[in-house]
Amino acid sequence: MLNTRISEIFFELLKSGLWGKPILKESLFPLSKEEWNHMYKISINQTVECVIYDAIQLLPSIFQPDKSLFIQWMVRVEKHAQRNEQMNINILRVVGKMKANGIDPMLLKGQGIANCYTNPLRRVCGDVDLCFRTPEVFEKADALMLANGLNVEKSAGFSSSYVFNGFEIEHHGRMFDLHNPFIQRYLRSVQEEEFRSNHYLEMNGRKVRVLSGMQMAIQANAHILKHLLSFGIGIRQLCDSARIYYHYFEQIDPAELKKAYKRLGISKWIDVLHVILVKYLGLSPDKLPSELDSSVHADWMMEEIMIAGNFGFYNSKYEEIEKEQGGRRVDSGKRIWNNIVQYIPYAPGEAIWFPIIQFYSRFKR
Repeated sequence: MLNTRISEIFFELLKSGLWGKPILKESLFPLSKEEWNHMYKISINQTVECVIYDAIQLLPSIFQPDKSLFIQWMVRVEKHAQRNEQMNINILRVVGKMKANGIDPMLLKGQGIANCYTNPLRRVCGDVDLCFRTPEVFEKADALMLANGLNVEKSAGFSSSYVFNGFEIEHHGRMFDLHNPFIQRYLRSVQEEEFRSNHYLEMNGRKVRVLSGMQMAIQANAHILKHLLSFGIGIRQLCDSARIYYHYFEQIDPAELKKAYKRLGISKWIDVLHVILVKYLGLSPDKLPSELDSSVHADWMMEEIMIAGNFGFYNSKYEEIEKEQGGRRVDSGKRIWNNIVQYIPYAPGEAIWFPIIQFYSRFKR
């Protein structure tokens, strides 16, 4: 799938939109109407339609898609911007309700990462992730939302979730999507330190607690690995990683971050991720926390990401039957097992412990 004309154009557009630079390979254009329709579908499957739209605006008018698709694309991008604005409002409502009851949550991923983009409203938003300092505060937050009439449901990964004004809100007791039990003491110390460090994001004139740049990079990259071990991840999350490195470059201590990756047992996988960020997303190698290892092979991982689409929902092998079954995952055990085997050489601790802890957390609260 990587060695096609469409995929080559897609990554050229992705690099252009992500960094606000004109397309370097204009010889790839123009595209036919069918090719543009295919590009539109790929960008939606990977939740990067806003990034690709930004790139289209940098193209000469003769290379842009026809007017009807362009307008359709523009309307979709504007709806994402409006949803981001509504999400910001509702985050402040939920956080405000919690602060009024003595709870000060930390916002993970989402709008904190969006702030790393040139236009934060152009990042396709998902759900809202809130982390709490201790298990006791986590339970207090759940109880508060229940008392306010919300249907709070426990989920795997020591988390819970509910819907607030049309937005899914998730509560987390753990800051990082890392499952190896032998690193949990270290992660708890990092979590405590982050809650003491007081980093905030300003939203509509109010402040919400967020991670430091270094821990945001670790958290985002760990989240990518977690989903690669299950059903897959979208390119949007890779864009997040690239933008975090770029945005926080001056604030991140490269030696400390490299040391943290090694201590967490994911440094070999991080080397693969870094190659992808440079080769396919156009991140400058000098923004990485360590020297790029050009001998690392990464095409296999990008191939899987392109096939599966956002969180694996667009894998052509399963897409139709999963739609028929209301979104229920097909061959889940086999797919997860194959991914675990594939990633053991790169992150053995996570590959081995991810399925065990996910299963255990369904019953242990």
